[in-house]
Amino acid sequence: MNPLEAFQVWAPEHAPWSPWVKPVLFAAATPGRRDAVAWGAARDEAQRRWTPLLSPEAALVLDLPGPLALALALECAAHGGRPVPLFNACPGPSEVLNSDAICTGLVEGASALSQANLADDAAPVFVLDSRRLEARPSPGQFDNRWVVFPQDFPSAARLLAARIRRVILVQEGRHEPRTDLAHVLLRWQRDGLAIEALDFARTSAPAPIVVRRPSRFRGFGYRILLALGLRKSSAGGFGGLVPPPHQGGGVGGGMWA
Repeated sequence: MNPLEAFQVWAPEHAPWSPWVKPVLFAAATPGRRDAVAWGAARDEAQRRWTPLLSPEAALVLDLPGPLALALALECAAHGGRPVPLFNACPGPSEVLNSDAICTGLVEGASALSQANLADDAAPVFVLDSRRLEARPSPGQFDNRWVVFPQDFPSAARLLAARIRRVILVQEGRHEPRTDLAHVLLRWQRDGLAIEALDFARTSAPAPIVVRRPSRFRGFGYRILLALGLRKSSAGGFGGLVPPPHQGGGVGGGMWA
């Protein structure tokens, strides 16, 4: 299956959540950009540790290392959930955030996804990469760190119209959402969606959380400030070479993790 065919499987025209699937990594999922070993390890871990707790009224947000999050989403698909990959990092030479295993999963996972026979109204499973802001790039590297914005997700009104009443955030080793994601979840919470958190490192059930107000919530210039130090790609998504210090364009740190 080629990358275009894979994208059409992940974002079928008839599925209501397809407009939010990011196409960036599908375009890069050539054989030279794949890592079958790392993808196989993520898939095995997902099958060993994950029993999806799905409900027609619950959307999932998987904020875990990208290959694992994608493998968990495919496990959700086998139980009736609709994966929605939101990866927005362009690959490049000496990239900060390696995406080869995700590219493998997007192409290889398309075959399994096409056989899942998901209902048009299947609840969404939004797939993120928790590593998106963890690295600190050096001059000469390809900085493809990225962030999420509220516009990257359906609105609360859209979710409620689809009979979604709660959102389960799945992370590892934490319950509090990362700052960029908190801007999304707090909007949903204020507009009537219940937010729950599940720690993938534990076996406990999801628990309700109250999302704290992040800095500059709904503030003027928030989008600009959040992306400060990151590099947008002309092809879409995030990605660009870090210039030498004397050329400016300083490197941002992990202040939003």
